[in-house]
Amino acid sequence: MGIGPGSGARRSLATRYRGAPAAAGFAIVGIALAPTPAAAQMPAPAPGSIAELLQPALDGKPATAPRFRRPDDKAASPGAPPPGKFTAPTRIGATPIYGSPAGFGAGNTGFDSSGKPRRRKPAPPAPAEAAVVPQPEMTFTPVPTFAPPMPVAAKKLPATTPRAAEIHPLKAANRPGAVLPPPAVPPPLSNPPPEVHPLAAANRPGAIIVVPPPIDPYDTAATLPPTAPLPNTLTPGTLPQRPLPIAAGDPYAALGIRAGSFPLFPSLDLSAAYSTNPERVTGSPGSAYFVGAPELQVRSDWDRHSLTADITGSYTEYAEKLSPSLNVPYFNSRIDGRIDVSRDTQVILENRFLLTTDNPGSPNLTAGLAFLPINTDLGGTLGVIQTFNRLSVTLKGTFDRAVYDDSVLTNGESTSNADRNFNQTAGILRIAYELDPGLKPFVAVEGDVRVHDEEFDRSGLERSSVGVSAKAGAAVDLFGALTGEMAGGFVDRSYKDPTLPDVSGFIADGSLVWQATALTTAKLTAAWQVYETVIAPASGELSRDLALQVDHAFLRWLIGTLKAGYGTDDYVGSPLSDTRYFVSAGLTYKFTPEVQLRGEVRQDWQFATEAAFTYIATSFLLGLHLQR
Repeated sequence: MGIGPGSGARRSLATRYRGAPAAAGFAIVGIALAPTPAAAQMPAPAPGSIAELLQPALDGKPATAPRFRRPDDKAASPGAPPPGKFTAPTRIGATPIYGSPAGFGAGNTGFDSSGKPRRRKPAPPAPAEAAVVPQPEMTFTPVPTFAPPMPVAAKKLPATTPRAAEIHPLKAANRPGAVLPPPAVPPPLSNPPPEVHPLAAANRPGAIIVVPPPIDPYDTAATLPPTAPLPNTLTPGTLPQRPLPIAAGDPYAALGIRAGSFPLFPSLDLSAAYSTNPERVTGSPGSAYFVGAPELQVRSDWDRHSLTADITGSYTEYAEKLSPSLNVPYFNSRIDGRIDVSRDTQVILENRFLLTTDNPGSPNLTAGLAFLPINTDLGGTLGVIQTFNRLSVTLKGTFDRAVYDDSVLTNGESTSNADRNFNQTAGILRIAYELDPGLKPFVAVEGDVRVHDEEFDRSGLERSSVGVSAKAGAAVDLFGALTGEMAGGFVDRSYKDPTLPDVSGFIADGSLVWQATALTTAKLTAAWQVYETVIAPASGELSRDLALQVDHAFLRWLIGTLKAGYGTDDYVGSPLSDTRYFVSAGLTYKFTPEVQLRGEVRQDWQFATEAAFTYIATSFLLGLHLQR
């Protein structure tokens, strides 16, 4: 078929450039060469004519027409030459390629003959805000559980996959419409309140918390040594006692000093006082006196075993020269140890030492003394505690040695008190059962033997004796409001000399502390004891004492104290007996946890069957208490 000049070139260009600009150029040339169209529809061009060659046509199926590439597509079309190279006339800067590349002459409509599947346009990803975590339907409330987050391996996720592992739960909760499972535990506070110890003094740097020694429910109340003075008959300041703490939040409590695993609590009392009757006899002149009283408490800080020590001393000096002289020392030491052999077995040890004198005005003293003779008592305890579930059994053995110094008379002579020296050996069995952690009743049986150094005393009497006592009580700890233990029972002591009557009667001992309010504390103490005597024809002195002390904090630094006591002394076998009362009021001003000022006024009464031992005494005391 004949083709005009230039038609081959135009066909070659149309085939070489299948893009939109080439198709537009062929359309313009076709319009220029075609005859002028008529108003009516024109017939189809004859096969092989120029019109047929210039008219665009779609190859393949019309229903799935091939797609033309966009002009800005950077990927090369199938059959196109590589970038920078051309197959027809040489271009500047391009290397000509000879021959026909793959796909050459595919069709004038841009048909893709490479056979690659068509690429579908990916659907736009759904916004993450609209994602809702599906919740299963439940007919019950799920129990919150906590599962620790599993580590997520580093992996590049497709753009359409939400990166849930990298979304913080707090951020996800802020998105609109986000549904999160209920948290397993409440979130922690961003600013939790500081933890404050009940004792304000414990927050100070280097402070040591004062922990009172726990009440040992397996240990019987300490039996007073035979040489112990009668309580509540000495002048104020002779027996210094640490005041009871008012509630647990005392900011002026002793801080203590740490020595290794031992907190130490030292203190010192310096007092000036005046007594209207220091000799405790009828017609005694008044006198001022001074008292210095150091004290040391030691508490071990161990997980197992225990070691505690309470050491108290004092020295009293009177301004007036009295007869006898009442300038006397006082020392009381008690060291307790516990060895935890196993969970249910404990070994208990105790060492005690007491240095004191008889009370002024005691009928056991010799007339015409230059000063009061000193008495010493040295003893120890060895025992074992065995626990069987709630039942505990305590077995202890004790030994005490009492020694009385010679009495020095005003004329320079001395008389021996060796007939008062004796040894005491005792055994104690105690059985307790824990009904409740705060209530543990017990029964205790004790037997002892006293053997005097001299078989006969100054009156020719054999005073060696055997004593038996039995008592029942309970150790209580009711929510910290009522603590301590109290017991009551019966005692009987028989003497080797048949002319001496037995000493028997009701006894009670123990101590109870009641925290009535946060500012008020009450303490009740009871003590019953059989003392030795040299009065003929009395066999022994049965002493009973009951005391009540109430402390009230008007302010944290101002503590008021009120004490009252009642006691009797019965010299069994003789008509001599006496009844004692006392009442005192005190005030403590706490400057700092180390320095306190205290004052006390005390009134004593003693009414005896013999007028010589009846007296009334009033005492005033002002002292400085130093502690650490």
